[in-house]
Amino acid sequence: MAVFTRKWVEENLSAFLDGANASAIVTLGREAIDAKEEEARLVNEIEKLRNEEREVAEQLRVINDKVGELAREVQDRIVSELKEYDYNHYTKNRYTVTKVQALLREYKGEFPDSNSHAEALKRLGEGAPSFVVEISEPSVGVVDSLADLVDLLAETPTQIVIKALEINRTAQEWVEQGLELHERLDHCLFCAGEINEARRAQLARHFDETWLRIRDKAKALLDAVTKAKMELTDWCAELPLATYLASELRLMFEDAMTCVKVEVEERVAAFEAVEFALRTKVDDPSATPEAPVWSVLCAGPSITALARAVAKHNDQVRRHTEVADGQKMRVLDHLVGSRSEEFRMFEGQAKDLAIKSTTAKDAVDRAGRLLGDIRQAQFTTKDMADTLTRDLVRVYGKGHLSVTVTPDGKSYACRRGGKPGTYLSEGERTTLSLLYFLRKLQDQQMQAGDLSRRIVVIDDPSSSLDRESLFVTHQCLIDALENFGQYIILTHDFSLLRLFIKSHKNAWGKSAKSIQDGKVDEIRFPKVSFLEMYAGTIDGERHSKIGQLPLLLRNNTSEYAYLFSMVATGVTKPDDHERLFLLPNAARRVIEVFASYKAPHCPNFRGQLQAVVDSQEGESFRDVYDFCNRFSHGEGSESVDILDARTVHGQIRRCMEFMHSVDSEHFERMCEAAGLDPANLL
Repeated sequence: MAVFTRKWVEENLSAFLDGANASAIVTLGREAIDAKEEEARLVNEIEKLRNEEREVAEQLRVINDKVGELAREVQDRIVSELKEYDYNHYTKNRYTVTKVQALLREYKGEFPDSNSHAEALKRLGEGAPSFVVEISEPSVGVVDSLADLVDLLAETPTQIVIKALEINRTAQEWVEQGLELHERLDHCLFCAGEINEARRAQLARHFDETWLRIRDKAKALLDAVTKAKMELTDWCAELPLATYLASELRLMFEDAMTCVKVEVEERVAAFEAVEFALRTKVDDPSATPEAPVWSVLCAGPSITALARAVAKHNDQVRRHTEVADGQKMRVLDHLVGSRSEEFRMFEGQAKDLAIKSTTAKDAVDRAGRLLGDIRQAQFTTKDMADTLTRDLVRVYGKGHLSVTVTPDGKSYACRRGGKPGTYLSEGERTTLSLLYFLRKLQDQQMQAGDLSRRIVVIDDPSSSLDRESLFVTHQCLIDALENFGQYIILTHDFSLLRLFIKSHKNAWGKSAKSIQDGKVDEIRFPKVSFLEMYAGTIDGERHSKIGQLPLLLRNNTSEYAYLFSMVATGVTKPDDHERLFLLPNAARRVIEVFASYKAPHCPNFRGQLQAVVDSQEGESFRDVYDFCNRFSHGEGSESVDILDARTVHGQIRRCMEFMHSVDSEHFERMCEAAGLDPANLL
């Protein structure tokens, strides 16, 4: 930072302020011995260091771009893949690039692979699952009835009748043989008794009842077996489809379903074999079909794996939110974890390059400071003296002042004509000081090149300058400070303010529009800004405060308009004592300008004011005349304290009434310019 203030002038140019003793205006801190040779060496060294710095800076920029690009890629994938499943959470506002970088930086350990990531997205895309009816064991109640299957199939009507003769083996054999021997005979071979139709009907009825009992028993068992088979096939058909289950359970469910169907088919085949035997028996109770193997029917198909899959699915249904959050986290962990190592590698490279960059900058700064010292040693040269002389001619439009090198070659001296320039006026001192400051600043930065890193503050550069000198000084400031990162001009001079507003009008307008459009960078650091500094009281203590330039000064940068606005505002705020007691002199200055405008034929303010007061008919404004010539300057024994606030307010209000009475049209236009209602001032 370079600062031009009175203190700087005193420290750097104190000699020429000593009137007749001002033999020199600048004295060197050290002689310029061998400075040129050292300067050349340092320039080459700085150029080399700057090349290294630029190379490292470029590498750092590239790696930082990679860091940012990687983070933005992950951010885009997080939002694009997860936002549809949680619209309010997975947004770029929540997952900012900064947050994503932190996640990438902090992620440690294993992360879900691409298959898990794809599976998680697939699960999320399925939406909320529905409950699946739990699987029950199929019925095996018919097994108890099949215990007598072998005996039933072996039974015949003859066997049943004969069974009654089991206690008499001889009679049993006789009956068995007799049935066969008498099949087509009319008389008994043993007793010669007649075997008529009635006897045959009696015997048939006996054997038919047995035949029907066997058939009914076989038919009942056949119906039970058929029903059990149908129940088993219906049970199998009603099992849920694999598509009803969560995707990660489907494969397990399908495998289990395949096994169950095989077991069902085995049992259906056994049922069908039993059905075939029983159907044969029903058709002919005398038949004795071979009993099939039906032991597989003793137990139902194994449903353990199916039930476990359904139970897991239903558990996921109950825990859907938790499961979905887990899937989202799996996707997020994959997106972050799969790029975290690469991100940390880039950041490590960036950190190393940042250290190198800082080291290179420090080296450049050290060499630059040394170069500055070397240049300062040779600063007093005839070329610079001639440059300052040309600057003075440019400002004043004539060559009455010049700068030369002192005979010892160590200092500058100011000359008026051919003699030492003693007793410089305040304006000449201000001009010479400012030109020296700007040229010194220019010399220091000539080789450095990076003006954007410098801030220049110049305080009151136009003190005691005439109009032409002020105009040229303004242009000198514009030319000298154009390429600096920031410059701040402080001034009391309304004319200089007007020149800067005009020269920066376009840039100021663009900045104001950018601020109005809400551009954050412009709001934080406007390209052009005009501010007003004023005093204020905070907690009973006076402090300097800064605010935006009043609208009046933006449109009318004149002292008269500004002071009129301040006095008029004071009239509208009688309780603002701090402002009120600063206004008497301002009111006098307003009346002074107003009177000179209304009575330019009078030679001085007193006469001008007298002429304007005397020209008014009716109400006398003698009190305004007295106020402007006495009280406003505190020339009497009056003292101003809180008790006088009403008096001060009344006097400045009378000044406003006076202006309105003399020229109401002018007064109302001034109020319009200041944004005030004339009625509040009268």
